[in-house]
Amino acid sequence: MRTLVSLSVLVLLASLCTAAIGDEGSWTGEVVDLACYVANGAHGEDHAGCAKSCVKNGQPMGLLTDDGTLVLLAADHKNGEPFEQLKDHAGDKVEVMGSLAEKGGMKIVTVTGSKASS
Repeated sequence: MRTLVSLSVLVLLASLCTAAIGDEGSWTGEVVDLACYVANGAHGEDHAGCAKSCVKNGQPMGLLTDDGTLVLLAADHKNGEPFEQLKDHAGDKVEVMGSLAEKGGMKIVTVTGSKASS
């Protein structure tokens, strides 16, 4: 099942690469692994260990914002390091910096930085 979710997200990401890059900004929320969150609603402190393991093993990562919006997170093609570092914060509340694009109702932030949030 996780492979199917991962493949679906990869196909979606490929189609989103053609989306126009939107506004630069920052968004605050919890970093979630999409496989557990979308399928089971799993998130929060009790799920942080699983979330870290899932994203480090290739599951797609999202940001559950404070207003309940779920945003897909993607690596910047020019510098993927901020995205990779964000994997260590799965299950944590963070501020993510980047650029927002939307296509077909899917919102995606290309990650350029992040910092811990209170």
